[in-house]
Amino acid sequence: MNNYSHFQVKDWLDDPAFQRWVYHGEQDAFWQEIIQNHPGQQANIEQARELLLAVRGELDVLPDSEVKLRVSEILNAIPDEKLRGLPWWRSDWLKMAAMLLLALGIVTALFREKESLQSLQTFVAGLRDEDKPGLLEIHNQTNTIQLVNLPDGSSVILKKHARISYPQAFAADRREVTLRGEAFFEVVKNPEQPFFVFAGSLVTKVKGTSFSIKANDDDEDVELVVKTGVVEVSALEEEGKNEASAGKKLILKPNEQVTFNRKSLNMITKTVQKPVLLNLPAESQNFEFKRTPLAEVFAELEKIYGIRIQFDAHAIAHCTLTAKLGDEPVHEKLDLICAVVNARYETRGSTVAIASEGCE
Repeated sequence: MNNYSHFQVKDWLDDPAFQRWVYHGEQDAFWQEIIQNHPGQQANIEQARELLLAVRGELDVLPDSEVKLRVSEILNAIPDEKLRGLPWWRSDWLKMAAMLLLALGIVTALFREKESLQSLQTFVAGLRDEDKPGLLEIHNQTNTIQLVNLPDGSSVILKKHARISYPQAFAADRREVTLRGEAFFEVVKNPEQPFFVFAGSLVTKVKGTSFSIKANDDDEDVELVVKTGVVEVSALEEEGKNEASAGKKLILKPNEQVTFNRKSLNMITKTVQKPVLLNLPAESQNFEFKRTPLAEVFAELEKIYGIRIQFDAHAIAHCTLTAKLGDEPVHEKLDLICAVVNARYETRGSTVAIASEGCE
């Protein structure tokens, strides 16, 4: 009889009876009793179960010997300290395990099974975009917000720890980005080239609007709120999930919010008084100016977008702005402002340099 009280994660992974319970539900009453009688092992059991499910996936025909081999390969790649303590199966180590399985031939095995072709498509579509070649990734590792200017001129304000990945040039018929974390978007209007955001299995489609998304890796829910324009959201279809929800599309208008549950694929909508989700200045600023000194306008843009604007204070001392700006990306706002006050600007990284001849 095994002494389960002293089992480590590796021991659970190597136990054939435990594997049969995880994969086929054999002796379920016995294993439920083991879990109940060994409360100190619950974390190890859950870690081992999650990893075994990741190894096997949907390949019910995978031989036990192959499962054991792949478990061994993964364990050799994971430091022992990662197999203890914190729930690493929700961290990058599980992602690493999934990528290792890809290298070990999961894709080849899937192709051997005709009925698994759809599973392959789902598997490949689910890979993180930052793992695909030809993409740029911006990771905000600062303690403040970070502005990202996309190839089409759209603006994205990343909160701390957020990541966004996108191609160096968008396709002619669509613009696609992937988000992890929290961000505010101002999308350039282009009905012929819709803009897609993939965030935590939620797909957002817009043609030009502003909205906020909260899609943290550790959160079960993904949230989105619309500031301006119209947004279409849908769940990224996953085989075996709630079929009634898979592919369901919702249309959201300003001041409407959706909460999407990654597990159930359910989407709940509500109307909010203010489209504030991330407590960012950009969410609540209406960009209305009436005879506002230009220096104050630039200070407001600096605060909202986390950029630095350099200008000659003496040259613009008599310049004011009366305008109502909307959901335009920051560079379009600067274009409009400079056109009004007869100025021009250059962008150098996160710094904008303004050149003005002054105002009468």
